[in-house]
Formats: sequence, C-alpha cells, structure tokens
Amino acid sequence: MSLGLTGKDLEEAFLGLGSTYRALGEYEDSKRVFQKGIALFPDNKAIQVFYSMTLYNLKEYSAAMEILLSCLTETTVDADIINFKKAITFYSDKLNERF
Repeated sequence: MSLGLTGKDLEEAFLGLGSTYRALGEYEDSKRVFQKGIALFPDNKAIQVFYSMTLYNLKEYSAAMEILLSCLTETTVDADIINFKKAITFYSDKLNERF
C-alpha cells in the first residue's frame, strides 16, 4: 500500500489487510485500516460490512448493526426488505431504545 497501489488494487488491499488483522484478533489495527479504507472508498459496501464485524469484535454492537442495516437497505433487491426500508433505516441507530 505504501509503495503506491491505486484504484481497485488499493481498495482490495484495505479490505484484505483489515480483514486479516481482524482474523488475527488485532481489532484496533483492523478498525484503523477499515476506517481509512471507508474514508477513501465510501461506496465500497464490502469494506463497511467487514468493518462492522470488527466493531462487533470490539463490542461496539450498536455501531456494527447500524452499518450492517444501512448496507442491507442500500443494496438489497429483496421486495420484503424494500417494503420495510423506512422502518429498518429509522430503527438502525435506535436498537436499544423503547418506543
């Protein structure tokens, strides 16, 4: 990465490195890599999903679920989920609240 990767190669390197750190239990390093990857490639949903796994490992459950639910509603073609997109989006950052 530091030697000048660009474009899709750099995007995949962030995903691979962050995922490797997570698999090795180096969660803070994984989080740092994924955050930088998301900043550089904000439309890459795979990086966001793997980042949410890291957040789960760090016991940041609410943030992890919010990211996953957002990725789900932004990318799904499932008609049932699309029908409830507004509700899923509304609750995505309020999972611990009672109404």
